[in-house]
This record gives sequence, structure tokens and C-alpha cells, in this order.
Amino acid sequence: MESIVADSRTVQAAADGADRFSLTVLPFALRLQWAPRLEIHRADISRVGAAVAASGRSTLPLLVEVAGLKEITWDARTAIIGYAHPARIAIVGSDAVDLVLTAFTVKSSSDIRFFTDRDEAVRWLLQ
Repeated sequence: MESIVADSRTVQAAADGADRFSLTVLPFALRLQWAPRLEIHRADISRVGAAVAASGRSTLPLLVEVAGLKEITWDARTAIIGYAHPARIAIVGSDAVDLVLTAFTVKSSSDIRFFTDRDEAVRWLLQ
């Protein structure tokens, strides 16, 4: 696991969802990490939204890391598509399944791309 820079802070999910995701404020982006093999629901998306707002850095680019997603429910997909992030969003997945499960994001009004290489995703976010 990578070390996190000293001036970052992590905003954890509410107690009922603390093991589902973490949101870390980095100097250049917000880093959203989903737990592996997760089925993401609309309530999860609402918790992420609250964490992004609580971070005080909601205008930063968003680095989303997924690993072996199980499913993203239809209601969660609808909520994600309806969200307009003011900066770029890079989704980093581990395989073709993650790509397929996140492919619906092309319908979003946000500037979103999928990557399998984290360094490439970060370079794109910083452009």
C-alpha cells in the first residue's frame, strides 16, 4: 500500500458504511477508494457525496479506485450519471470487468475516463 502525503486527510464514511469506501484529500485531488468485491448502492453514492462536501475540497479532480467490483445498482448508476463534478474524474480499475461495470459513466456530463494504470490516471487528472 502506498504512503499518503503528510498534508492529506481522510474522510471516512458514516459508521454504517465505514468499510465500504474512504475519501482522502490529497494536495492535487480527492481520492475515493471503494472496497473490493463491492455492490455499490444509491445510499453509498449519497455517503460519498456527503464526504466530498465535508472534505471542503469538492472542486478538486477526483481519482476513483475500484478493484473487482461486484455490481453498481441501477439507482446508483442513475445518481452517478446525474452528478456533475466541476473537475476531471479518473476511474482506475483492475480489469475488464471493472471497465464494463463503470462504462455507463460515458453518459455523465463530467469529464470521466477509465484507466488500469494509476500513474497514467494521475497524469491525465493533472493536465
